[in-house]
Amino acid sequence: MYDDFETKKSYEYLQIVVRALKDPICILGGWAVFFTVNTNYVIAQGKEYLGSRDIDLGFHVTDDNLKTSPLAHSLNILKKMNFKGVGFRLYKDIHAETGKEIEDEQVQSYQRFVMYVDPIVDRIPKNFKDVFGFQPIDEPMLQFVFEKSEYRTELQQFDKKLLLPSAEILIATKINAIANRDKRHKKIKDICDLFALLWYSDKKHTVLKTEVKKIISKNIIKEKLSCISPEELFEASRLLGNTIEEVKKVVLEEWDDSITS
Repeated sequence: MYDDFETKKSYEYLQIVVRALKDPICILGGWAVFFTVNTNYVIAQGKEYLGSRDIDLGFHVTDDNLKTSPLAHSLNILKKMNFKGVGFRLYKDIHAETGKEIEDEQVQSYQRFVMYVDPIVDRIPKNFKDVFGFQPIDEPMLQFVFEKSEYRTELQQFDKKLLLPSAEILIATKINAIANRDKRHKKIKDICDLFALLWYSDKKHTVLKTEVKKIISKNIIKEKLSCISPEELFEASRLLGNTIEEVKKVVLEEWDDSITS
């Protein structure tokens, strides 16, 4: 769904960023989905799962540790690596033909790939903007990851320890995000990720749906997923290599029929 150059370059910078930061590092978003489902997806489809263009990293922050927090430490390192800030995001301009970092601002837009790193916090302390100068995005589901070991696994990747949210946490974040997407390609990727997490994770999708319903109510799940159109399901099925019937059943249906606790 994304250009191979963009996902390969994103993966390359994921390695660079992870190796530069102090572990453990919590990985979120598309690359977290990739690490969760790729092994089973390769077995089923004979190719790797969809990559991501952005790098999403999760951080735990409190009111009294902001200036010395892993987030503050990571932001300092990323800026030393020549990542620039815009709002809550950090980015590098990459030349779409050479793959090198762009220093000449005169490069045309079609030659420019913007590589984003998005720091995401589990909560927003009241003095956050005073300390960092920007308002972050938050993901409350991260609190489960940092506070309860059953909601994360630990990977040894790129010579560092990565905290990987459990499949049910990633599913919950995708459900929450999907209704608010204003860009079609991001919504389609969310649908793909949601299906992949439910279908290609190590747990059965019925079991996962039961676990997700402990985090988000069934009614909210159905309400948020109601924004998905037949055309979007078709596009996701084409990208995934699964039938539209499979995608529709797994993503939209069976929330009433999944195993109850």
